[in-house]
Amino acid sequence: MVIVSLGHGKCVEFVKKYGLPFLMVGGGGYTIRNVSRCWTYETSVALGVEIANELPYNDYFEYFGPDFKLHISPSNMANQNTPEYLEKIK
Repeated sequence: MVIVSLGHGKCVEFVKKYGLPFLMVGGGGYTIRNVSRCWTYETSVALGVEIANELPYNDYFEYFGPDFKLHISPSNMANQNTPEYLEKIK
């Protein structure tokens, strides 16, 4: 299991530790299934609530397909970000 948006969750925790009101807003250009997972996870971090990987049925359940879990399973997808490419865009 891979925790969705762990880096974003850490950012939410960082901002939250100041105890000030904050507003979380998103960007665009993402796949709906990843956005659903990301915002669900980040909202749980902002609220200080742990939620189960097994999501209950809800009006937006289909956005969490194909496995209908909060966190995604690792895949064997090749990482196409070569060290040279990453260095170039740094």
